[in-house]
Amino acid sequence: MTKENIIIAALRLFLQRGYESVSLVDVAKEAGITKGGIYHYFSSKDELLQVALNYFLDSFESRYQALLSSAGSLRDVLRLLFVENAMEVYGRNMLGSDKGCHIDHIHFAIDIMRRFPVIQQRIHQYQITLRELLAAKIEQAAAKGEIRQDVDVHALAAIIVAFMNGRKSLGEGLQQESMSQPVADAFWKMISC
Repeated sequence: MTKENIIIAALRLFLQRGYESVSLVDVAKEAGITKGGIYHYFSSKDELLQVALNYFLDSFESRYQALLSSAGSLRDVLRLLFVENAMEVYGRNMLGSDKGCHIDHIHFAIDIMRRFPVIQQRIHQYQITLRELLAAKIEQAAAKGEIRQDVDVHALAAIIVAFMNGRKSLGEGLQQESMSQPVADAFWKMISC
């Protein structure tokens, strides 16, 4: 469990403060171990970052897979994603972060992708996987008559992913609880029969 504790502590700090602002001493303190304890599992901060990011993305891929392969309707899934912020809640729970904790995964990802091309490839693959999972759910919804038959499932999946990724940077209006449901309803009206 110590390796996972280190990974979670590192992720939490990297997401809150940025990769450059976090030292292995910071991670050790957050995980409740010594810096030497980190070296038992990881040879460097860069290796810890790569392992932590893969852990994070693997966890989210599994969660999306479960959500999108459920028997629930596409509308239910969109409500969970847009209104209930299910994935943000999942991430906060996974990282042990409270609501007041600022987690900026988009800017973190952009910063890391600039520095580490191998991580850029992994994040790109994650985005492809997410779009494929969403496209399959959208295709099922079209086949069941939940949404219009003429919807381009891959384009719609890309729009949903882009919306979820850019939601925080789109402004406070979309983050307010009072706007979440109207935005989800408007989106649904665009694609439903």
